[in-house]
Amino acid sequence: MVPGADRLDLVTATEGLRESFSVFRLRNYRLFWFGGLTSNIGRWFQTLAIPLVVFDLTDSAGWVGFAGFAQILPMALMGPYGGAIADRYPRRKVLLVTQTLQAFVALGLMTLWFSGVRSPGAYVAVSALVGMTAGLNLPAWQAIVSEIVPREQLLAGITLNSAQFNASRMIGPALGGAAIAWFGPGWAFFVNAISYSAVLTGLALMRLDIVHRRPEGRMRPLHEFAGAARYAFRSEGIRTAILTVSMIGFFGLSLQTLSVTVAEDVFDQGERGFGLLLSFVGLGAVSMSPIIAGAAQRFRRSQLQQTALVLYAMGALVIAVAPVFAVALAGGFMMGAAHLTSASTLNTAIQLQVDESARAKVLAVYLSMLTASNPIGQLILGQLIDRTDPRFAYGVAGGAFLVIAGFLAVGGRLEGLDTDAGEITEAYGGEVQPTTPAPPRRD
Repeated sequence: MVPGADRLDLVTATEGLRESFSVFRLRNYRLFWFGGLTSNIGRWFQTLAIPLVVFDLTDSAGWVGFAGFAQILPMALMGPYGGAIADRYPRRKVLLVTQTLQAFVALGLMTLWFSGVRSPGAYVAVSALVGMTAGLNLPAWQAIVSEIVPREQLLAGITLNSAQFNASRMIGPALGGAAIAWFGPGWAFFVNAISYSAVLTGLALMRLDIVHRRPEGRMRPLHEFAGAARYAFRSEGIRTAILTVSMIGFFGLSLQTLSVTVAEDVFDQGERGFGLLLSFVGLGAVSMSPIIAGAAQRFRRSQLQQTALVLYAMGALVIAVAPVFAVALAGGFMMGAAHLTSASTLNTAIQLQVDESARAKVLAVYLSMLTASNPIGQLILGQLIDRTDPRFAYGVAGGAFLVIAGFLAVGGRLEGLDTDAGEITEAYGGEVQPTTPAPPRRD
């Protein structure tokens, strides 16, 4: 061992962590991050309230599943439109519109409840509107990070943005569950609606010096989405990222949703155990975020993704063989850490390789594949659990992750994530500080 090597590694890691948090020095990023955190905490109030309302009205798990499907399908279908809009119009303004629409949908749910509407079909219908507005919002939300964070800090910005979502998953369900128990679902919908004021205020206060060039011709979302898909699959790195995230959506995200069977059927921990298991998934993601955000200068993206797949496998296998619930919580922690690592790495690889003119549309392809693979995975793995048991299904998924990791490692298939091959126009336009004269607004 080289004398002082351990100390050098510690210093390097510490510098990496310090550098990762340097994105918070950017005023626009602070506004975006803290506004998003507040809004996502409020969103969890609604995320808990809708299935609880539907289940209380119907006493049917099938109705709850239908409500979830009614939300996911429109989200996937609106992805092409969201991507086309976000590449045609200023993304900050797009987000102002989509976030406002989401606030109005939350107010609609609140109005339904306080008006005495107790038809499950009404709440399922509004769930479809939740999915539609989310589908329009997501491509712009992902793509705007490149406009508020310089290229060399992009991994840190994307990673901490993912950490923000997972931090809300740690806080939101606990607060939302308590609010619903004490005050009822109507007030949960109200809290979600007013939480959008935080992100809308942040977006309104951003100062961006970016010239937006609108594409020529009329907007043709489906045609543009198909073109973006062809563009994505011609690029080795983007193609690898999309195929990998599809497998993660199929196995990884599905296992998180189906972990209710682990909490209730395997360990008899009930709803609180399910919430605790999800909280540990969020805790794993938040704990990993500063490490990944500071890892850009030390590790290749292919190495980070390979590690994430193996960590996913280990987490699933730990849950499969866990003798007590505490060990299963450790497996959930590992899966959360794996998901944060993978999501940040794949998103960054795409953002650094895609042409600016196609950024949001390609991200829409990426998000649509993730969104579509998740319910398919839930359906198939759910059937496997019904026919066997949760431990067996988690074991199968863990083995599948090991096979996927091995397949991608053979022939260096993940190395495409390491290139910056796109003809990239630097989107970050700097910040206009409130203490200096602002140039004419062009967005």
